[in-house]
Amino acid sequence: MPAALVAVERMQSGAHYPSDVAAGAAIGLVTAWLVRRLPQLELRVWR
Repeated sequence: MPAALVAVERMQSGAHYPSDVAAGAAIGLVTAWLVRRLPQLELRVWR
């Protein structure tokens, strides 16, 4: 939740375009998914 509030504030202050915020959110979501999922995927490969 705090990240979303910071993102809105950065857009409203003109520090970032909405596309910058959307790209950052997408990168963050993909990274978080990989960090959570990668250990499980590695275990399947090594078994």
